[in-house]
Amino acid sequence: MPVKTKKMTRAKKAKMAKKAKKAKTPAAKKTAKKAVAKKSPATKAAKKSKQGRGTAANTPVKKTANKRVAKAPTEKTAWKISPEISQSVVKIDTWKKGDLKIEHLKVYRSGWVVVDQLPDLGEYNPDEGVNIFDEFEFDEHQLYDGSKEASIFSNELPAEERQRLLALSEAELVDEGWTLESVTRFKGPLLVEEI
Repeated sequence: MPVKTKKMTRAKKAKMAKKAKKAKTPAAKKTAKKAVAKKSPATKAAKKSKQGRGTAANTPVKKTANKRVAKAPTEKTAWKISPEISQSVVKIDTWKKGDLKIEHLKVYRSGWVVVDQLPDLGEYNPDEGVNIFDEFEFDEHQLYDGSKEASIFSNELPAEERQRLLALSEAELVDEGWTLESVTRFKGPLLVEEI
């Protein structure tokens, strides 16, 4: 019989434990939930570090509300201008000394310039072309494959003098009193692309 008494005692203890759990009020449960919800970020960080997450317990919480947000730079619009037709880029070096003149022409297969502001091309004459260094304010330019070269001399220069002048370097021409003016022209219809 003593065995039955022990079983009864255990059963009674279990019933009493159940009654004790039911006796807790719902308000007490809500307060416990609010207390858990109101834990500070520092307390949560400390708890995580104890669990082995690897963050320091006293790591300060950064406030981003007071920091200025860096704005991404706005992208600038640029345009690439080039001749539509091949071999429409001409560089003209004009050497002058008094009344004498030598023009050295070099024709390029293609070329382009990149400009920040789209120029007014309403009065552009394709037959005359445009001097890219005078008309455009550009950031970049490129000329490709010089294909043809020609020199035009004043009629006053004899053939022997022409050959001698062609053999001279730019520095030697300057030493002899010649001055240089350079012009690079796009001719024909132009292609304008936004990049």
